[in-house]
Amino acid sequence: MSINAKYYEAAHSALEARRAENKLKADMRRREVFARIPEYAELSVRLADTMTQTFSLIMARDEKTAEKLSKIKDENLAIQQRMSDLLEQHGFGKHYLDPIYTCPICCDRGSKDGKWCECFNKLVYNAATNDINERSPMKLCSFSSFRLDLYPEAVDPKFGASPRKIMQMNYDECVRFAEDFNGRGRGIVMIGATGLGKTHLSLAIAGRVIERGFSAVYVSVPEILRTLDREQFRKNGEDTMPLVTGCDLLILDDLGAEAASERNVSMVYELINSRINRQLPIIINTNLTTKELCSRYTDRLFSRMMSMNTLVFCGSDNRLRALQGSAV
Repeated sequence: MSINAKYYEAAHSALEARRAENKLKADMRRREVFARIPEYAELSVRLADTMTQTFSLIMARDEKTAEKLSKIKDENLAIQQRMSDLLEQHGFGKHYLDPIYTCPICCDRGSKDGKWCECFNKLVYNAATNDINERSPMKLCSFSSFRLDLYPEAVDPKFGASPRKIMQMNYDECVRFAEDFNGRGRGIVMIGATGLGKTHLSLAIAGRVIERGFSAVYVSVPEILRTLDREQFRKNGEDTMPLVTGCDLLILDDLGAEAASERNVSMVYELINSRINRQLPIIINTNLTTKELCSRYTDRLFSRMMSMNTLVFCGSDNRLRALQGSAV
């Protein structure tokens, strides 16, 4: 898998910052202990001195080296035990001054046994997802800014309920999805005309999911297909596919706005199928009806999409209504 080198550079920088931050925390703890327990500070100097003596004896190597080393070892162990006792007696805990690592697996080195540690892979992935999401309107949308008052209260005969009631149920489902999100399970297909809030609610979900510590990527289908197509033919070392197929939550906005072609249908199927097979959630937004989706895409792809939770959006173009209202 080839990922843009800048993401690896960003991950290395994040790893360095992590090590520096943890060292600062460890140094502050050490100064705190030395200030509160003067004896501990003195013992620390003595412990360092035993190490210096050990090195000197090994270099000198006389007939009494083994005997002297044994004596220094006993002294060293006694000092360590006393230091540990002091920490516990003063309420710090015997491991209070142990090195601080964010990742206990690789000890913040970024690799273990010649392979990148999962923590480093996550840093690379976060850099990549941040880069993608900076180009999306994710920060502009939240649950609190979603306006249900823009939806008509009159019953729509087509649905047997008012658009406001239906959208209240859609809203509640989206909030529930975001709060219960665990990186696994079924996704959501949002179906409805332009301006009914599909993008807003899907991005509100993404924002909450990110707040809870998961990764989320937002892409429009036409844009991601152009990107993937360009990368495949130019072979420039960039590989976006693993980023969008492996993130915790993928939002595919505007499905159906891409050019109609067998190649595009195939790529859309790969995006969706690869995630469903691994039980990775996906949100799909489309202006097409279910009938149009069935006609435009293959039976396999349509079946995959319909296996997800389907939310139908109804009402009028709320973006236009909101703009009209603000102009009054």
